[in-house]
Amino acid sequence: MKLKIIACKVFWRELSLISANSPHYCDITYLQQGLHTKPERLRQAILAEIDAVESGYDVHTSYPNNVHLGSDSASFDAILLLYALCSGSIEGLRAQNHSIVVPRAHDCISLLLGSKERYNDYFFKYKGTFWNSVGWSECGFLPDESYVERNYTRFAEKHGIEIANKLSVADESWKGNYSRLTFIQWDEIDCAQSLESCRKCAAFNGWDFDLIRGDSSFMRRFINGDWDEDDFLTVPPGNTIIQSYDERIVESISIRESCAK
Repeated sequence: MKLKIIACKVFWRELSLISANSPHYCDITYLQQGLHTKPERLRQAILAEIDAVESGYDVHTSYPNNVHLGSDSASFDAILLLYALCSGSIEGLRAQNHSIVVPRAHDCISLLLGSKERYNDYFFKYKGTFWNSVGWSECGFLPDESYVERNYTRFAEKHGIEIANKLSVADESWKGNYSRLTFIQWDEIDCAQSLESCRKCAAFNGWDFDLIRGDSSFMRRFINGDWDEDDFLTVPPGNTIIQSYDERIVESISIRESCAK
């Protein structure tokens, strides 16, 4: 198959590993992790990429056999979105000429652990877990000592020392919701530097640290086209993604039906 993959940048190491060994043609576009802070902004960014791919002239895409088929044809066998529900960010996404395939998962941790069941088991056992991985530490957010120092300097330069002190306290208040930093390690990927950074981050914040083995099987099945209905949703052309509010997490309905709701 010829697959177009639109993915969060935090997966770049894992996805590079798997796509290099996939039997399929995989053309990948990464979007920055920071878009997650505003779900509507992430939704619009993904939608813009889908529309650009379907135009036949997306500057990020190398079309199979260098053929640009135009907006009335499918250039790929499917568009894969390496995103979970992500606070509803993938709701409303659709394509006119391609099927879209998405994982059935609430967030990306399930994809790194190998299943949403494994994530749920850990989530209910250890409340207050701040998750991390090699991709998250490189492309995402790590609340370590340097992060605190950068924020304080930024506040001080903009507002002065007195207000900076107050803003820093407020900026750190969310950490009280966490008591543990858990790092997901795939055996196939060298993550020594990121692992050490996360150990130091946990110590700095007074959190417990846990190292857990990841599992590439979920993501491998996704990239290799093994799309069973329990773990993946296939959205036909002209349909859109909505949240199902049950164990399926997401489902597909026609765009006309979604507009009527």
